[in-house]
Amino acid sequence: MWWEGRGTQYGQGEALAVIEQIMLGYLQGKSAAELIQRFPDAQGFVRRAYGWLPPVADLSEMQRLMIERMLLPFEFFSGRDTDYGAVNRNCFEEGGRGAQLDGEISKLAGLPRIHGEYKREFRETLQTIDDPQKKDLYRICGAIAHGLHALSDCHHSAFRWIERWVHDIGALSLGIAERIAGAERRRLAGLLFGYALGLDKWLLGRSMQFLLMDLAYADLGCDPKNEILRVYAHLGEQRTAVKEWLAACLWKSLSEVGNPAGLVVQKQINDRAGEWGVSAREWMDAQLGKAG
Repeated sequence: MWWEGRGTQYGQGEALAVIEQIMLGYLQGKSAAELIQRFPDAQGFVRRAYGWLPPVADLSEMQRLMIERMLLPFEFFSGRDTDYGAVNRNCFEEGGRGAQLDGEISKLAGLPRIHGEYKREFRETLQTIDDPQKKDLYRICGAIAHGLHALSDCHHSAFRWIERWVHDIGALSLGIAERIAGAERRRLAGLLFGYALGLDKWLLGRSMQFLLMDLAYADLGCDPKNEILRVYAHLGEQRTAVKEWLAACLWKSLSEVGNPAGLVVQKQINDRAGEWGVSAREWMDAQLGKAG
């Protein structure tokens, strides 16, 4: 099944294993300098983590349990245990170590039962918490209990999420103030727009070269050139009814994908493009016009 597949990004498993070793090293009382010497590529992460986390001697029992909860899926992420079902049950299902840790954390923090943040029970429980600090803590615990959409280490924000968990455990508050807010959301919105635009123009039979020349005069807030180049290169010049149908299906999927916050950014890009006379849905509008 797709969710049992390993991450395909170069060096991803190794990087996740390094993060685990850094966090375990922190718990063992190793210094930041020692870990930087051992993992020089991760020196930025080490410095940030040690800046957010208190000295290990000052770490509360609740924070220790939160770190253990965060690290629980890393046996799968790092490749030590490749049994997806067994690890998933242990981390995210009733009777597993994850549920046990959630119970211990909620008891120490005086929180209601912890649910993964994307579950209906999480949203309902969150509304019952009046104390702002406890509400933030419940959000942190819910995010960690959700994991990377369980064990999806291929998730595009996997490393950003993990680093946010480290920060939030150390600060016991939400969000990394010094990180550029919304950067990943804007990147993905631009990416989706670029592919949708490329598919739209390929379906129309437009010249890629003239399209790119015209776009040089439109301030879209993103540069869709690379995505357009990939669309035309992969689809090629040979056109068949099946290929056009599949390209249209992909266009529809890309145009509708995203969470509510992400869709707001995509709408902003589409609206801005429209001001410059650039549309990623000319082909679809033409087909709807024919159907009408």
